[in-house]
Amino acid sequence: MGQEKTSDLQDEIEKRFLTYALSTIVSRSLPDVRDGLKPIHRRILFAMESMGMTSASKHVKSAKIIGEVLGKYHPHGDSSTYESMVRMAQDFSMRYPLVDGKGNFGSMDGDSPAAYRYTEGRLTSITSYLLRDIKKDTVNFRPNYDNTLKEPVVLPSRIPNLLINGSSGIAVGMACSFPSHNLTEVMSALISLIDSPEQTVTNLMKHIKGPDFPTGGIILNSKTELRMAYESGLGAVKTRGMWKVESLPRGKKQIILTAIPYSINKSRLIERIAEIIIAKKLPLLTDVRDESDEKVRVVLEIKSTADENKLMSYLFKHTELESNFQINFNCLKPNGEPSRLSLLEICQEFLNFREQVVTRRLGFELALLEKRLHILTGFAIIFNDLDKALKLIRSSKSRKEAHSKLQEYFKLDDEQVNAVLEIPLYRLVGMEMDKILQEQKEKLAEQKRIRSILASPKKIWAEVKEELEEIKSKHGDKRLTQIKTSESIEYNAEDFIEHEDVHIILSQNGWIRKLKNLNDPSGLKFKENDQLLDSLQTNTQNLLALFTTFGTVYVSRVYNLPFTRSGFGEPVQSLFKFGDGEKVVGMLTLPPPGEESDLPIEAGQTSMDFIKSGKPKGGNHELMVASANGFGFRFPSSNLTETTRSGRKIMNLKDGDSMIGFSPVTHDHVFLATAKGKAVVIPTEQVTQLTGSGKGVTLMKPGESSLVGFKLVSLKDKVTLEFDSGGDKEITVKSVRLCNRGSQGVIISKRKTILKIK
Repeated sequence: MGQEKTSDLQDEIEKRFLTYALSTIVSRSLPDVRDGLKPIHRRILFAMESMGMTSASKHVKSAKIIGEVLGKYHPHGDSSTYESMVRMAQDFSMRYPLVDGKGNFGSMDGDSPAAYRYTEGRLTSITSYLLRDIKKDTVNFRPNYDNTLKEPVVLPSRIPNLLINGSSGIAVGMACSFPSHNLTEVMSALISLIDSPEQTVTNLMKHIKGPDFPTGGIILNSKTELRMAYESGLGAVKTRGMWKVESLPRGKKQIILTAIPYSINKSRLIERIAEIIIAKKLPLLTDVRDESDEKVRVVLEIKSTADENKLMSYLFKHTELESNFQINFNCLKPNGEPSRLSLLEICQEFLNFREQVVTRRLGFELALLEKRLHILTGFAIIFNDLDKALKLIRSSKSRKEAHSKLQEYFKLDDEQVNAVLEIPLYRLVGMEMDKILQEQKEKLAEQKRIRSILASPKKIWAEVKEELEEIKSKHGDKRLTQIKTSESIEYNAEDFIEHEDVHIILSQNGWIRKLKNLNDPSGLKFKENDQLLDSLQTNTQNLLALFTTFGTVYVSRVYNLPFTRSGFGEPVQSLFKFGDGEKVVGMLTLPPPGEESDLPIEAGQTSMDFIKSGKPKGGNHELMVASANGFGFRFPSSNLTETTRSGRKIMNLKDGDSMIGFSPVTHDHVFLATAKGKAVVIPTEQVTQLTGSGKGVTLMKPGESSLVGFKLVSLKDKVTLEFDSGGDKEITVKSVRLCNRGSQGVIISKRKTILKIK
C-alpha cells in the first residue's frame, strides 16, 4: 500500500475552488482582449473556416457545423454551442454579425431560433478579417481536448472585435459587459493612436463618441459620464428608445416607436404598455400594436388632446423604453490574466497584438520567399548550362546517380537538385525559363521589401495602419445610436389618472375588490367562511389606507388597485407585503395630497375628508388607533402618505398585542368596551397625540379580557353592541360613567360576550 497523504480540508477546498474559478474565468466566461472572443465563439469560427465556409461559399446546415465543433474542439453541450452560434448571427444582438444565418435565428420578441437541423450558416465577409493569415504562423496553436488536432489560442483578428461587437459574461466572482461601438469610429481612434501614441481617453473620445448599439436608440449620458466610464472600465449607459409622431386624417395622430433600447424584449415591452392601458394609468394612450417587420414599428394610438412629450416621459419612467446598460470592461490580457481595462488600454493591447501578428506574418512570408528563391537560384544555375545538365541526366542509369552528378557538377544542395529533377520538360522551353527568371526577380524585390519592413518598427506600424484603413473604407458605416443629453420633461402623474368613482369592497379574510358599479352591496358573494368587513365609495385619484393587526398602515393610490371583473377579487397579500398572520382591521379613503375639505367622515363612509379636531391648524385632521391591551393615541392625518408595498409602522405593539381598529377624531369623547362586558367613556383630549409611530397611553385596563372596539361619541349619542349570541343591544353613552383614562370601566353586560361596537 502507498503512503497516505493528509491535508487540511479548508486548504484543499480553497485550492480546488480557486482552480475551478480560474478555469471558468479563462476557459468560458471572459473574452480575450485581442480578438474579443470567448473559447466557444473562437472554436465555432475556426471550425467553419476549416470547413471552407467563407462568405462566398454555400450555406451549410447548422447541425453539421455544431457536430464539427463538438467533435473536434468543444466537447460540451450542443444546445449551448448552438446558442453561441445563433447569437453571432443575430443582427439585433451583434453590431457586425460574424455568422451569416439562413432560416429562423430568433427575434427581438424573444422568439427561440429553429432547431439546428433546420437552419444554415456561413461566415460573413467581415469575419474573414478575424481569420485571415491564421495559416501563416501568426498565432500560437495548442492541442485540442483529445490531443489529436491543434486549435488557435487566439485568432489573428484585424478588427477590434471586443469593441465593435461587445461581449458579456458571468464568471465566478467576476463578470464583463462590453457595449458595441461603431467600426468607423473605433478604426479612426486606433489610427490616431498609431500616429500619436501618447494619448488619453479624452483624445480617443474625439473619435469614439460612445457605444453604438445594433438596435439604435438614444444615449442620454453626458460626455463626462461616458469619459469616466471609459477611464475606469466601469459605469452605466442610459439608453432610450426612439419615437416620432405621425399625423392622421381628421386631426388625429399616433406615436411610432422606431427603436427600442438594446437587449430589451420588444414583446414584453409591448405587454407592459398594454398593462398600463388596461389599468387606465395613462388614459390619453388608447391602444398599442406591433407593426414591425425588418424594422421596429410599434404604434401607440393616443387621444387628439394628448401631449405626446409628457406621455412619452411617463412611458420612459414606467417601462423599459428607457433602461441602463452596464459597462464592465473585465477581459483576459494576452498573458491570460483577467483584468478590468480602460478604453485606452483595450486599444493599446489590440494594437500591440496587431504589431506582433504583422511581424510574425512577414517573418513567415519571408521564410517562404527565401525557400522559393533558393529553388529558383538552382533553376537559374541549371538554365545557364542546360545542355550539360541534360547530358548528365541522360547519361545516368538511375535518379540517384543523376542526383549526385548534378549536385557535384553544379554545386547544388539536395533540395535544389530534387526540384530540378521534378521539373516538367515543357518548363525547359525558352518562354518558361523567362517566366522562372522573372519570378526570381520579383521574389528578390519582395524579399528586399519585407526585410526593410522588419528592420523598421515604423514601417511595421505603417502596415498595421494600412490594414485598419482598408477595413474602415470597406466596412465603415454610420452610427445607429444617437448621443444627446436630453432633459426630462416634467409631468404631473395626476394628469394621467382617469377620474372615475369606484367602490372598494374588503372581506374579513382580506379579499379586496375594486368595482365600477355596485347597485346592491347585499348581493355580494364571498368565499366560504368569509363575509364583508368594510365597503366604501371613492375616486381613482384618491388614496386608500389599510390598517392591520400588526399596527401597520398600507397606503396606495386607488388607481393602482386592479379592477375586479369576476370572482372574489385579489388577496391583499398579493398587493402588499403582509407578515404571517397579519390581517386588515379596516380601511379608509383619503383625498389626494394637497386637497382638503371640511366635511366630517367616519371610517367606511363615502366622504373623503375629516373634520378638524380643533387644535391642529392648516386643515390637518386627526385619527385615533387602539390595541387589544387598551393602548391608544391620536395622530395627524398627514402621516397617512403613500407607502411602499411594505407599508409603514403606525403603532408599536408588544408581543401578544394587536391593533383592533382606527377612527377619525370627530367627537369629544371616546367609548371603549372589552369582550367580557366592561366599558368606559373618556374625554378625547386625554388621548395623547403622537406625530410618529408609538405605543400610546393606557386608555383602559381590560384586565383578563381584551378591548374589542372603540367609538368617538358625544354624551348624547347611543351605541350599539354586537354579542356572540347574535343579538344586539343599544345603550346610551350617558349610562356609562365618565372616567379618566386608565380605569377598568363599569359592567354593561354580565353574561354575554361583546364582539364589537357598531
